[in-house]
Amino acid sequence: MTEAEWLASKDPAEMGAAVTARTRGSPRVLRLYVAAFWHWQSFRLRGSAEKQRLRARAELVGLWAECGTRPNGADTLSNFVGFNANARQAFRATVRAPGNWHTNSAPAVKFAVRLLREVFGNPFAMRRKRKSDTMRGNMFDPAWRTDTAVALARTMYADNDFGAMPILADALQDAGCTNDDILMHCREPGEHVRGCWVIDAVLGRE
Repeated sequence: MTEAEWLASKDPAEMGAAVTARTRGSPRVLRLYVAAFWHWQSFRLRGSAEKQRLRARAELVGLWAECGTRPNGADTLSNFVGFNANARQAFRATVRAPGNWHTNSAPAVKFAVRLLREVFGNPFAMRRKRKSDTMRGNMFDPAWRTDTAVALARTMYADNDFGAMPILADALQDAGCTNDDILMHCREPGEHVRGCWVIDAVLGRE
């Protein structure tokens, strides 16, 4: 997949394959994607008990991503893709899932694609090698990690509440950030999740 194809793609399976070939595919980030997708999917289920089970499993996967240790509660749950021993396998199964749903799959496909861009941004963007290099895409200058920006990002991540993303954009801009991808991502409407590529960049997380 090329950068142009990534930016235009509506196929989460193809985009997921591109992600695992890039550098931001750490087990933590992959599992946070898995947790966010299945948490969202839980709200689409009809039975309240089934919703609660899937939501609980997604939350456990999120905890697993954060601590790197399989939760004890995972062993008592029936088969669930998020608890695959290999994070890449769990991620690949998740991005392929919507394409295999024959009934009402369009919303899940659309969300999966949006979530891929939320978590991974543009994985084809160049990394800045020198200060003289042209900056574009997902590149992040450490000078933008001011106390204000880091405090905002840390609070949003800890509280799992990303309502202050536009304020983060202002803080980054005050720090000298002129990267349109970063500023637009902070200000665009829509849900943000743990694993958001901008939040992780501010916090220096992989």
